[in-house]
Amino acid sequence: MSVAKDGNGTAKGRAPWMPFWGTDFMAATLGWSASERGAYMILLWASWEGDGLPAEPERLFRLDPDIRQAWHLLEDKFPVVADGKRRNARQERERNEMRELGKRNADKARKAASARWDASSNATSNAHAMPDRCQTQTQAQSQSLSETEALETISLNGSAVEPDSSVNDPKPNRRATIPQAALDALWLKFPRKVGKKKAMALLDKGVREIMEDIEHDEPTDALIYMGERIDALAHKHRTTDPKFIPHPATWLSQGRYLDPEETA
Repeated sequence: MSVAKDGNGTAKGRAPWMPFWGTDFMAATLGWSASERGAYMILLWASWEGDGLPAEPERLFRLDPDIRQAWHLLEDKFPVVADGKRRNARQERERNEMRELGKRNADKARKAASARWDASSNATSNAHAMPDRCQTQTQAQSQSLSETEALETISLNGSAVEPDSSVNDPKPNRRATIPQAALDALWLKFPRKVGKKKAMALLDKGVREIMEDIEHDEPTDALIYMGERIDALAHKHRTTDPKFIPHPATWLSQGRYLDPEETA
């Protein structure tokens, strides 16, 4: 059974992981055997990855022998719908909601990236035009701030302590957990897979940066957005000699996922 592809050769309707509601799953399969539940999970995953299942049961039975044995329980979970595929109603609701949310937040991230790009360009121009007097004032303010931060590391008894960065942190996204499986899925999208160790660290950093841009504490939308940018990179270089395709770490360290021209 093949995975459905879009025009760019990437899987349709996919996020880096499948939403799964354990309590609902257990309630819906109450009284099932472990093998029957396992067969259900296999079909759920195949449907998520393949954007639906083929209508012919015999094609599904090839995935695992337990599916045939449990088909009397599974058939109603995946009815054939208007497009000729078998689909699970709950899964499709989750898929559509994720698509819509991903589109909205991807647009928001693109606007934030564009604004950051413009702000960076303006800041560079203003820095070149700054008079010496303003530079001196800025340095004095920076020194004053550094002294204040240093004082905050001294406790009441005079011993040096580290400030608690987790209290009143204005950017909680820095502490969010990015699923390793999601980062691994993003790595597999790169058209040239070299320098994985450094690239994985930069991927984590980049996803957190996007989360701050879209002001979202959950990584899902940022991961979807990053996946779209890597897909665009792969599509752009689909006929390029591999030696001319940028290394993932290079592309990430340069912040190319924030670069407006990469959205095409």
